[in-house]
Amino acid sequence: MLKTFLVEDEVIVRETIKRMIPWEQYGFELAGEAADGEMALPLILKFRPDLLITDIKMPFMDGLTLCKLVKKELPDIKIVILSGYDDFNYAKQAISIGVEDYLLKPITKNAFIERLVEIHNRYEHEKTQKEYYEKFRLEMQEYERNASRDFFESLVRADSDLEEVYKRADKLNLDIVAEAYNILIFTPDTSDSSYSSVEGDSDWEAEVHKKIENYFLSHPVAILFRHQVFSYAILVKGQHDTISRNTRDCVEAVRNIMEETSQNADWFIAVGEDADRLSQIRHSYRTAMRAYSFRYLYDGHILAYDTLEEENENSCSTYKEENVQLKNVNVNALNPAILQKFLSSGLAEEVDGFVQDYFHAIGQEPMGSLVFRNYVVLNVRFSVLSFLKKLGCDVSGIEEEETDDIVEQTGRSMEAAVSYCDKLLKKAIAIRDENAGNQNRSVLKKAVEFIDENYMDEDLSLNKAAHVANVSANHFSAIFSQNMGQTFIEYLTELRMNKAKELLRCTSKRSSEIAGEVGYKDAHYFSYLFKKAQGMTPSEYRKTRGEA
Repeated sequence: MLKTFLVEDEVIVRETIKRMIPWEQYGFELAGEAADGEMALPLILKFRPDLLITDIKMPFMDGLTLCKLVKKELPDIKIVILSGYDDFNYAKQAISIGVEDYLLKPITKNAFIERLVEIHNRYEHEKTQKEYYEKFRLEMQEYERNASRDFFESLVRADSDLEEVYKRADKLNLDIVAEAYNILIFTPDTSDSSYSSVEGDSDWEAEVHKKIENYFLSHPVAILFRHQVFSYAILVKGQHDTISRNTRDCVEAVRNIMEETSQNADWFIAVGEDADRLSQIRHSYRTAMRAYSFRYLYDGHILAYDTLEEENENSCSTYKEENVQLKNVNVNALNPAILQKFLSSGLAEEVDGFVQDYFHAIGQEPMGSLVFRNYVVLNVRFSVLSFLKKLGCDVSGIEEEETDDIVEQTGRSMEAAVSYCDKLLKKAIAIRDENAGNQNRSVLKKAVEFIDENYMDEDLSLNKAAHVANVSANHFSAIFSQNMGQTFIEYLTELRMNKAKELLRCTSKRSSEIAGEVGYKDAHYFSYLFKKAQGMTPSEYRKTRGEA
C-alpha cells in the first residue's frame, strides 16, 4: 500500500476526492489530510507518506512551497498537484520541483484512477529497481571485501613487495600512507567457532558484525579487514605522535559497540606494537597475533602485546586502565573451561604457543613438581577426551594409551610434558576439524546443489542458500568461504558467467536475453560483471569465438 496524504483547502473538494476513489482497491492508503500547506507540513514529516496530493492555491502556504519543502526532506516522495489554473508557469515550476503529475480541475474519477494506477506502477517499478541495485551494490561490496582481505594478507607477509602493495592499495582505493601504524585483531566472541555450533552466528552476532563494519567503513585513521573466519584485523594509521591515541580510540570504539549490545559475550581484542613505517607492519601484526593467541588464558577483553612483555617481568595490567591482573600461579589456570575454549576455536598453529602460555600461567615452580606435572598432563588428556566425545568423534586412538605409560613419558622432564600436550592437542584439533569438515560438507552439498539448480533466479541470495542448508546466513557465509575457497557471491557469479559464455558461444541470443537467462535483470550490470570477470565485453567475447 502506498501511504497517501491529501492537502486541499476546499472541504467539499477534499471530501469528494476521498469518497470517489476506492483507495485500497488500487493499492493506496489515506494516511492523513490537511486544509493548507502550513498545517500539512508537520503531519507529512510525521507520517512520511509515499504520495502527496495537493492543491496549488491555498491560504498560509501554497502547494508549490509545500512541495519544495517536502521534497527537501523526503526526496523519494511522489507528488500530484491539482490545479484550477491552466498556467504554463505553474506547470514549469512543478516540473522543476520534481512533481509526478500536474492535473487540471475538474478531473473525472476515471481519469484520476488512471493517473493513480500509473503512479503506483511507476512506484513499484522504481522500488524493484532500487532493491535490485541494492542487492548488486552489496555484491560488489563483497567482492571488494574479499579483495581487501587478500590485500591484507599480502601486506603482513614477510615477502610482500612495497611497490606492489601500494599499487594494490591504489586499485582498492585504500589510503595506507602514514607515518606510523598498528594492528588490532578482534573477535566478537572467542567461544564461537565453526566447530562449536552448527547454527553459528546468532542474530546478536550478526548485528555486532554490521555495527563494526559500518563504524570502520569510512573511518579516517583505520581500515577494517576480515581476518580469519570469525575475526577482524584493523590497520590503524597515524603520525608518530598520534598513533597511540588513534589506537586507543579504535579500541574504545570496539569496546563501546560491544558494551552497547548488553550481551555477556566473551569478545577479545589484541593490540600489537606500533610500527614506524609500512615495511615494519608485519612486526606489528606478529605482536598482535601473539597477544591474540593468549586470549584463552586471559580474563579481560583487551590485551596489548606490551602487557605480555610486562607479564614476563611479573607486572601485568590490561590495556587502558582495566587493571585486571593475569593469574600466574593459582588453580584458576587449571579451569577446564580454558582448555575447552581452546579446543573449540583454537588453530593448530596456535598450539605450541598455547601450551607454553598454559604451563607458564600455572606456574614454573609447581610445574617442577613431578606429581603436580602428572596431574596437569592427565587433566589436559581428560579435557581432550571429554571435548571430542561431546562432538561424537572416535577417540579410541587416544583412549587406548595407558595412563602409566603417559605418566612415565611426561614425568621425565618439563620438555617431555610440553611435547606430549603439544601432540595431543594437535591431534584433537585435527579430529575436530575432520568432524567439522564432514558436517560442513553435508551442509554445503545441499546448498551447492540448490545454487547450481537455481542460479538463473535473479532473487537467489546467500540467505536463501543458508535457509536450504538450515544454518544462519553468517555461519553459512563463513563455512562456504572456508571450504569452497571463494565466497558465495564469487561462486554464484562464476557459475553464471560460465553459463553466459556457453550461450555466447553456442547461440545467437542477444546479450540482454542471455543476461536474463543467467539471473541478471539488468543487461548493463551483466555486461559490467562479464567484463570485470573476463576482461572483455560479451560482444567482444563472442567475436573472439568466431561468432557473428
